[in-house]
Amino acid sequence: MEFRYEGLAEGRRVRGVVEAASRAEAVKKLKSEGVKPLKVEPVKRRLFSFRRGPSEEELAFALVQLATLLSAGLPLPKALELAARQVESKELSSAFLTVKKALERGEPLPEAFRKAGVFPEYLTHMLSAVQRGENLEFILRTAGEYLRKVAAFKARVLNALIYPTVVILFSFVSLLVTVTVVVPKVAGVLESLGRELPLATRAVLLLSKLLSSALPLLPMAVAAFLWRERLLGPERAGALLLKLPVYGKVSFYFNLARFARTLAMLLRAAVPLPQAVLLASKSVTNAFIRKKLEQLVPELERGKSLSELLKRTSVFPETFVNLVETGEASGELERMLELLADTYEELAERVVEFWLRVAEPLAILVIGLVVGLVVVSVLLPLTEVSAGLG
Repeated sequence: MEFRYEGLAEGRRVRGVVEAASRAEAVKKLKSEGVKPLKVEPVKRRLFSFRRGPSEEELAFALVQLATLLSAGLPLPKALELAARQVESKELSSAFLTVKKALERGEPLPEAFRKAGVFPEYLTHMLSAVQRGENLEFILRTAGEYLRKVAAFKARVLNALIYPTVVILFSFVSLLVTVTVVVPKVAGVLESLGRELPLATRAVLLLSKLLSSALPLLPMAVAAFLWRERLLGPERAGALLLKLPVYGKVSFYFNLARFARTLAMLLRAAVPLPQAVLLASKSVTNAFIRKKLEQLVPELERGKSLSELLKRTSVFPETFVNLVETGEASGELERMLELLADTYEELAERVVEFWLRVAEPLAILVIGLVVGLVVVSVLLPLTEVSAGLG
């Protein structure tokens, strides 16, 4: 089993992951490697985790920086030591020192990076290509550029979502407070005076009761969404998510782009196609698509065409399959996959931008109409009360 540790090595704090049969064995193993363990605990799989690892931007910068140091002619251990001093993330700094110590003990390069516990799994497999003569600097720079592009795509989508989401959320909360708190109090005052409530006020009160009844269901709905894979199964939940309007299409395009870009990067790093497809499938967040891709690996190992197998899944669009087929025929599969990644990232952004342009004014219109109804429902009875008092 795996244990996550924190300790001291050469006077500096280091973190990482070590494999051992028990905690005592893990401690003994760390001490033999020159690490004074401060904290050793088994790696637990949790439903929710608030532990923040290095971001994709931080990983991208660190890997490109390491590649730059290597291109300047520095030996790998020295480059790792310098990179550990230069990166801002303490976790990445510790990871580089962990890799350095593992290499000094004679461990293979992929195993050294895997032990650090912060680098993506596909990077460790890419580093296996170094043992077959591939250039380490090229592989690190390729992985860094890939992470930078993925992070940039995520940032563009999130930036497009922030403003309208905040506007709609605060408008909804304000409306909810008005409908469930303000209007019932005004209605209570009117009823105590023996006044008959106007139709608009009765309508808003009915809306208030419906919202008050629905609010306790909100936590259950959120829990059902978070636990959807356990309730329905990962593949079925993934298939259902793809059928959702707007979200399903954006998620589909995003996963296609991520798979294509990851596969292109792995092939460029000389990872064999079956293994590259298996690793690239792990970058896909939708379990339904991921399962379909994993099922292709045995057929690919038997020499089947990737485009033919993708077509059989009935999941991938015809354009995607045709460009993969063109890439296989021309010997430029990596370039075609990069083109597909750019295309589907652009499509995902277009869908998000279009629906945000539609959703924002529509939401404001609906909220405006409801606010108008609320105002009328409050002002009418207040006017009647004022007239009565006059």
